[in-house]
Amino acid sequence: MSRVLIPIEATWYHELKAVGYYRESYLEREIQQHVNSLFPDFYVFPFKASVTSRTTGQTNKPDLAMVRRDFRAWGVIEVELSEHDVRHVLEQTRCFADGNYNAPEIAEYVNRQMFRHCGINVKINRLRKLIGSELPTVLVIADADEADWQEQLRAAGIDLCIFQIFKSAHGTHIYRAHGDYPVVPAKVAQCRRHPSLPNMLEIIGNFEFKKLPRHNQIDIVFNSTLTRWAVVTDEKKNRYLQFIGKANPLSPNATYCLFSDSGHKYYFKIN
Repeated sequence: MSRVLIPIEATWYHELKAVGYYRESYLEREIQQHVNSLFPDFYVFPFKASVTSRTTGQTNKPDLAMVRRDFRAWGVIEVELSEHDVRHVLEQTRCFADGNYNAPEIAEYVNRQMFRHCGINVKINRLRKLIGSELPTVLVIADADEADWQEQLRAAGIDLCIFQIFKSAHGTHIYRAHGDYPVVPAKVAQCRRHPSLPNMLEIIGNFEFKKLPRHNQIDIVFNSTLTRWAVVTDEKKNRYLQFIGKANPLSPNATYCLFSDSGHKYYFKIN
């Protein structure tokens, strides 16, 4: 059983699924209450339209949908309890991944849902162009890690993220989120390994760090792992990232890009 201690409160929070029972609809409501924090670059809203697979003819309904705030991409979300069989999850999400999305019909539905739940009135033509131009990404949000889920979903082109709920004896909640949460890059730069110094990456091009602390150390997420780096500038004004810690998860044989999101959080991604 997982639990989290908040020292400033001297309070333990226990994983809700270990101390109580809840339905999938409860998990979905909890996610909807915190979508602005979970998906700051997206409009997220309930999406219960039927989607028919172009391959099998099977029909299923997602739980939520998300539209990037710049309207360059969209996706559908399936909320699942981790106690479910992964075969059931794959059956549903494969339907969404190759679904037949009738752009005029879905655009009308998305317009109504975004107005009702996000308070925004989007032009139908803009939504029709977005939905008709590309299939949505498919994201599964589960309430706990399951060892066999990520590998099988990733092989099917489905993203997986975890949203865990913890509850104190006083009835207050805290949340833990990790996994393949969609991130919209605000700034991007290439990085290359220093030719002679280990655990050192050179930042290629102009990349500005917002609110850089006095000690010049920053946290960068890589594959859901939080890593710490020192920002170093040499006499030629070249900027480097020097790993701080014992085990650097970045391979010296791979190349990476560094990017930040709209909330000034930093990420590594393999090129």
